[in-house]
Amino acid sequence: MKKETVFVEMSDGKKVALHTWIPEGNVKAVVQLSHGMAEFAMRYDRFASLCAENGIAFYGHDHRGHGETAANLNELGYLADKDGFQRVVLDVHEMVMKAHKDFPDKPVFLFGHSFGSFVTQSFIEQFGKDITGCVICGSAGPRLPLTRAGHFMAGLIKFFTGAKKRSNFIDNLAFGSYCTHIPEAETGFEWLSRDTEEVKKYMDNPYCGFKCTNEFFYDFFGGLCTIHKKSNMKKIPLDLPVFIISGEEDPVGDWGKTVPQLHAIYKENGIKDLTMKLYPGCRHELLNEINHEEVEKDVLDWISAHIA
Repeated sequence: MKKETVFVEMSDGKKVALHTWIPEGNVKAVVQLSHGMAEFAMRYDRFASLCAENGIAFYGHDHRGHGETAANLNELGYLADKDGFQRVVLDVHEMVMKAHKDFPDKPVFLFGHSFGSFVTQSFIEQFGKDITGCVICGSAGPRLPLTRAGHFMAGLIKFFTGAKKRSNFIDNLAFGSYCTHIPEAETGFEWLSRDTEEVKKYMDNPYCGFKCTNEFFYDFFGGLCTIHKKSNMKKIPLDLPVFIISGEEDPVGDWGKTVPQLHAIYKENGIKDLTMKLYPGCRHELLNEINHEEVEKDVLDWISAHIA
């Protein structure tokens, strides 16, 4: 396996850090990662290495305002001056097309987690024909009254305090209730995983857990409002295989409530190859959960079944 980090220039001139795990010998497929908010692609090293061991190349770039793509720690949590959510979607598309160029005629799958799962939902609404399938992990279905309210509040706070400022109020609005179902929670990050070592690693890393800017939340809530419009959800190609996975104790999916709703909407819209699995007891980061090996096997088995 060959591991490498390169910087790829996007169509608007921004240089984005891309980490790759390339198998020795024949490459059967490529998995493109769209990672979560306030984290970075190298956190997926274990799963990426497992993919490579199974003949699947893994491409993981750090989103704008994240990881090595951020010029410095002050830039963390800021996507773009305008339409940051859509710009991240376009970055993912450019990376997917690079994967196609690097490995012609090989299937390319998109794996989106958390914030990256909402980017993935937008991606398949706009560019679904450019991938073989996608895995939507740690996501949620439509909650338009909530996301519209969040978008409005983030816009107000941005207007009065500035786009690059970081608001404790909006951060608490987004995450303040996430540990309410966890009596033993002490740090505020226990909602991520039952694996305390993984939670500690997250907390100890400066690229993780930072407060995002007002502009980020404005862009993010705006993106959620857009992707969950009925007209946009109907744009997903009906022949695109979709695998939805989530923990039943994941607060992002309202503790197992809105993920089945997302599955139901996709099914009603006519997506033909649609699978969902909810993991009992699991929290947000399935690939960092105590049963991560089960999750990894499920994802690899699903990808392998769609490599034809």
